[in-house]
Amino acid sequence: MANILQYWRDGEEEKLTQLVFCDISTPKTTPSQRAAKASPGTLDSPEIHALESAISLEESAETPFTVYEDVRQKLIDAGMPPEQIAFIHDANTEVKKRELFAKVRSGQVRVLMGSTAKMGAGTNVQDRLVALHDLDCPWRPRDLTQRKGRIERQGNQNKLVHVCRYVTEGTFDAYLWQTVENKQKFISQIMTSKSPVRSCEDADATALSFAEIKALCAGDPRIKERMDLD
Repeated sequence: MANILQYWRDGEEEKLTQLVFCDISTPKTTPSQRAAKASPGTLDSPEIHALESAISLEESAETPFTVYEDVRQKLIDAGMPPEQIAFIHDANTEVKKRELFAKVRSGQVRVLMGSTAKMGAGTNVQDRLVALHDLDCPWRPRDLTQRKGRIERQGNQNKLVHVCRYVTEGTFDAYLWQTVENKQKFISQIMTSKSPVRSCEDADATALSFAEIKALCAGDPRIKERMDLD
């Protein structure tokens, strides 16, 4: 959250904007549900507080955790106005999408979160973009290219932009980035005709054993050695 908040504060005067990409754990609530949850109560009594606590416990048991809503809540808790944060998933019609994009271009919405599929090609909100955040790693190199292409494009008023990518040591992230790297190497060889290789196996279809997943999560250095040898 620190980077998002820092760019938000630094860009306050110019209303600079940011994109946050995450292909997993997409939002499960509607804007009205989030607004109701964020709004302070108007009644104050022990009975009301007890009822609110009971409802909160019931909702937490029924509502699955999502990265989107967790990030949004942390930003709000740090002082960012809720109306400046939006999810691309809430724009479920072309009209709503155009309206949302207009708000981002004007700086009314300053943090837009979405997946590569919904916020990749066709998302033209570059006017005030100062930072892009990759919270996860997609399976295909072209998805990373699509993400980066949202901010590095003609029409952006900022000469310097930032692309931030986040990984957690000793987790499945290592395998994801290794997979993307290998795919990109093969693509580059084909495009530049520098390799006689004529076929390859798609890593998406390659089975990863449970032992390897466990080792990655545990930070087993032998996995890195194996990747280096491959």
